Amino acid sequence: MLLCVIMTVVGFLSGSIMFSYLLPKYVRKVDIRHDSEDGNPGSMNAIIAVGPLLGIFCMTLDVLKAFIPVFISVSFLDVSGYYLIPVMVAPVLGHAFSPFLSFRGGKAVSVAFGSLLGAINISMALFILIIIMVFFRFIVVLNPDSIKVITVFSLAGIIVLIFEPLAPIKIAMIIIGLVVCGKHLANPNSGEISVAIGPFKITHKVRNLESKKKT
Repeated sequence: MLLCVIMTVVGFLSGSIMFSYLLPKYVRKVDIRHDSEDGNPGSMNAIIAVGPLLGIFCMTLDVLKAFIPVFISVSFLDVSGYYLIPVMVAPVLGHAFSPFLSFRGGKAVSVAFGSLLGAINISMALFILIIIMVFFRFIVVLNPDSIKVITVFSLAGIIVLIFEPLAPIKIAMIIIGLVVCGKHLANPNSGEISVAIGPFKITHKVRNLESKKKT
C-alpha cells in the first residue's frame, strides 16, 4: 500500500513536468501554447513549432516520464493487482492537469503510451493501442487528429476490456482513455472531419469541427 501511494505521487509529479512546453520555451524561446492552433502544450505541437529534432526529443521525454515510474513499480517494486491502477493513471493525470501550468496540461497521448509501455511485461494493452493507431493512421485515415485519437482510444479500450486478462489493466486503460478522449473533446483540433480509405485516399468530408482554443 505504501509503495502504491509513493509511486502514485512520483508518477503524478513526473507526469506534471511539461517537457514539450518547457524545452521549446527555454531552448528556442517559443511558447507552443501561443504558436499552435489548439493551444496544446504537447509534443506534436512541439514538433510543428520547433522542428522534428527537438520536438521528437520532447515526445521521448513525455513517454519516459510515464514509462519510468510505472516500469519501476511493476518490474522492481512488485506493485500489482488493483494497486497498479493509480500508479498507471497518475502520470497521465499529471500531464493532463499539470499543477505547473495552472492545471491546464496537455492531451496526454504520448504519456498514455508511456504508461502502457511501463506495464508491457504483464499486459498486451500497448500492442492493442499501437495496432489500432497504425490502422487509423495509415489504412483508414481520420482527420482532424482529435477525431483519430478519440476513435483509437475508444476502440482500444473496448478491445482491452474484452481480451486483456488482468482486471486492473482493464480499469487503468478505461480511465486513461477517458482522460485522453475528454481532453480532445474539450479542446479539439480544427478542420473538417474526413475519412480517407486505403491507398486511393477516397475522402468523405462530413462537417466542420471548430477548435476550442485555450485561453
